[in-house]
Amino acid sequence: MKGYRGLLVCLFSGLFGLLGCTAKKMPEGDLVRVEFSRHGTMAGPEYKGIVEQDSTGVFVIRAMREAYGPMYEKKIDAAVIQKFRQIIEEEKMYKYKESYRPMMEVLDGWGWSFEAKFSDGTKIYSHGSNASPNGNGLARIRGLMTELAMEGEQIEMPEDEDE
Repeated sequence: MKGYRGLLVCLFSGLFGLLGCTAKKMPEGDLVRVEFSRHGTMAGPEYKGIVEQDSTGVFVIRAMREAYGPMYEKKIDAAVIQKFRQIIEEEKMYKYKESYRPMMEVLDGWGWSFEAKFSDGTKIYSHGSNASPNGNGLARIRGLMTELAMEGEQIEMPEDEDE
C-alpha cells in the first residue's frame, strides 16, 4: 500500500510540474535581425537569407533568389521588418524547439536553421536535420526573403565551374 501512495505522489508531482511550466510567448521587443538557411548535400547553403540593421540603422536584406544562387542585397523600409515579425507571431515560431531530428537516423538529407533577434535581447533559435516544425513559418520567411531579393542588386558572384 505504501508503494502505491509513493507512486501516486510521484505521478501527481510530475503532472503539476508540467502544468506549472510557463508557456513560451512572443518577444515584446522590436525585431532587429532574422536569418534563415537551408542546406542540402552539396557544399554551401542551398538557400540563405539575412535581414538586419546596418551601422546607420537602415534595414538591409541579403538573400538568394534561387537555390545555390548568388546573394542579392537591398535596403528595405523599417515597416517591412514588421512583416517578418508578423509571420513569426502568426506561425508561433517563438514556440519552436531548439532542435528537430527524425526518429530514425538519416545519413543523407537536408538541414535548416532559423534565428530571430529582438531589441529586448530575446533570441529565437531553432535548427533541424531531416525534420522541421509543423506549420508554414519557415516557408513564409524564405518566401518573403526571396521576394525582397528579387529587387536587389547582386553582391556575390557564383563560382565559375569551368575555371
